[in-house]
Amino acid sequence: MNTTKMPEQISRLRASQSPIAISLSRCPKWSSLDPLQFKGYWDNEVMGILLNNGSTAYFTFESEVKPILRGGPLLGEYIFEQMHFHWSVDNFSGCEHLLDGQGYAAECHFVHYNSKYESMEAAVGHSDGLAVVGFLLEAVDAPNPRFDKLVQGLEVIKKSEHSVRVTSESLAWMESDDLQEGNYVTYKGSLTTPPYTECVTWIIYEKPIQVGNEQLGLLRELQGPDSIPIERNVRPTQRHPPGHSVIYVKQVHEAKNLKSKL
Repeated sequence: MNTTKMPEQISRLRASQSPIAISLSRCPKWSSLDPLQFKGYWDNEVMGILLNNGSTAYFTFESEVKPILRGGPLLGEYIFEQMHFHWSVDNFSGCEHLLDGQGYAAECHFVHYNSKYESMEAAVGHSDGLAVVGFLLEAVDAPNPRFDKLVQGLEVIKKSEHSVRVTSESLAWMESDDLQEGNYVTYKGSLTTPPYTECVTWIIYEKPIQVGNEQLGLLRELQGPDSIPIERNVRPTQRHPPGHSVIYVKQVHEAKNLKSKL
């Protein structure tokens, strides 16, 4: 297949409300998209702000120089705006998207806006405005050392509207070979918080990130404006409309592609 045309095909898919339950076996499978490229996330020298905004843990960078996402199903570059989490009271209903019916403890969203628009606010008004990368978080007994920096921040922001400065190492847990080589699903959908605008290209990685039970427990200790712990901030899965499609993408590393051609 012509890889330059495939993102254009994805951009024309009919949008739907998010999140959704996805059956991987029913998805069209593509393997010739360019690998996703993440630039300036965990290796960014700029400080970040981790905020308890009363509904979630919310991360942004202080500087106007932001990380960039490109490749995969995306046309052009998307600028990182913020990261946030969704969770629930247990280890199986805290994720918003379901892959083959499997639930996990939490889901993390990296929200980006299309660089051809002036801002996040302007981009929301367009069908190609946002790209959200989702990671499913699986609860395990042993802590994940790469979450340590983020955990240290969560311990400081238990009360609503409390914030703390953190380094970009707070995002070190996302760095792995799976970013460029892991399988993911992509579809055109919506924000999962009001106003639920249908302006999102979703990218959900198939392989979950393992996080320690105690580390995840700090999310559940975050308090809302009423000083009561936020027990659940997950939107239920939405119905698939007619004409809706989800694509299952198997990333092929560039070096492997080159080797296969020799």
